[in-house]
Amino acid sequence: MTTELVTKSVRDNRGSTLGWGIALVASVALQLAVFPAVRDAAGEFEKLLESYPESFKALFNVRQSLASGVGYLQGEVFGFLAPLVLLGIAIGQASRATAGEEKAHTLDLLLANPVSRTRVLLDKALAVLASVAVVTVVFALVLLVGNGVVGLGVPWPDMVMAVVASAVVALPFGALALLTGALTGRPGLAVAVPVGLGLLTYLLDALSSLSDGLRPWRVLSPFHHAAVNDALTGSPNWLGLVGLVVLTAAGVAGAAVAFERREVRA
Repeated sequence: MTTELVTKSVRDNRGSTLGWGIALVASVALQLAVFPAVRDAAGEFEKLLESYPESFKALFNVRQSLASGVGYLQGEVFGFLAPLVLLGIAIGQASRATAGEEKAHTLDLLLANPVSRTRVLLDKALAVLASVAVVTVVFALVLLVGNGVVGLGVPWPDMVMAVVASAVVALPFGALALLTGALTGRPGLAVAVPVGLGLLTYLLDALSSLSDGLRPWRVLSPFHHAAVNDALTGSPNWLGLVGLVVLTAAGVAGAAVAFERREVRA
């Protein structure tokens, strides 16, 4: 590991990390502040939930009453918000790791240093992981504090496991952004490919419960294997999470090989 390069990359990414982190923390804090009013109006929200079409509830992972702590977090925090933000960090920063440097014409200067291309890419990947980890820890702390303040009643180990699962599902998409950038040198494409695949696989997992034709294909979705909502109810998919970590490692390894072999544009 080249400490200087990792530190510089983390510093270069701090604006993105801070922006996404503030957006997540502020959104979660607002959602938690509303929960007591939702809980106190449980009967009305039960009727509202019953009026929702099944497709809507599937899309936002609404599985339990919004008046319960678990159901509220599933629908308002873990159903869409948290994975979206963590994917945004991973994809955005990974897409700029090498492709952004190449587009800015600073990559050739970086590679002029006595360090291998593989080392450069791995250090850039480590910086992205550090950013995701920082936001994940802050996210977990906000939820844990909010759990006690507003009385969600969710066991803290389940809450922490759901946060971890939300972060892990973002990693393969970050690795894909890194791989696409290493293959093409185009940051726009390095964003578009994982974002498009992320949206497709999210919908595949969310809507598979409504379609017998889609259900067998949900195994192709990282969101299915992360099983964030199952983790929140005390049943994390350990095998699926390990599989996503392995998939991420394979994507980073592929990016390193591609980066070593491709001719960088001057």
